[in-house]
Amino acid sequence: MEQRVFAENVIKECMARKKVISEKRPFSDSFSLSQIKDFYRVPNVWSSNAIEGNTLTEDETAIILRDGVTVGQHTLGEMFEAIGGGKAYDFMFTLLESKTITKDDILNFHELVTFEQPELQPGKLRDVDVIITGLDESLPSYQEVPALFDEFAEWLSENENKYDPIVFAAEAHARLVSIHPFRDGNGRVSRLVMNTILLQHGYLPISIPPVFRHEYLSALQSYRLGKGKLDNFIDFIAKTELQTQKDFMRLLRIPFDRK
Repeated sequence: MEQRVFAENVIKECMARKKVISEKRPFSDSFSLSQIKDFYRVPNVWSSNAIEGNTLTEDETAIILRDGVTVGQHTLGEMFEAIGGGKAYDFMFTLLESKTITKDDILNFHELVTFEQPELQPGKLRDVDVIITGLDESLPSYQEVPALFDEFAEWLSENENKYDPIVFAAEAHARLVSIHPFRDGNGRVSRLVMNTILLQHGYLPISIPPVFRHEYLSALQSYRLGKGKLDNFIDFIAKTELQTQKDFMRLLRIPFDRK
């Protein structure tokens, strides 16, 4: 119960900070939505790939995304992940006006994050069973995936206005990654879906630093092992959004009055 109360308090502060940030938009001629997009692009792509084991540093990811220059001592696959992550991140910002996420949008996310990796069947649901090293429970069989994916898309459509956006974003992430609809890239696609929901509702996109990888994966596992209990994961996502807002407001010197 204490965990739930704490998460609710964090979400309330996130809502209050979102209101203050929204009132300041477009901030100034030099800091518009376009600048927000550019500001979070590299850390978002880098952290999402790093959580999955990509060894590119944030600076190396920036060189690839901003300058289009390859870097040494890394595989082509890792560089393709950076390029594909950038393309998927850019696509995310084209969905802000729609306020919805469709099956085709999710498939497009996967096609983009698996850039130049045809063995991962870009944009297609998996047709093989997969296992995750270190995961105790089994994932859905590939025969179950199409129906589960359709159910997930229907759940997104039916519940987009029934939940607090942070709770909705967290649950969408947890549900999708638990289905594991693709051969690879499930975590990256799920984080993109989560951030799309946050952005569509006026929140900032969150990046999960690799240093918090264990806490992040543990919160996700508590959802799966707890048969759908989301408290730990909602708490983690809410705290991450709150920290993102605090850093952003400090950067732009936007005051926040705690009442």
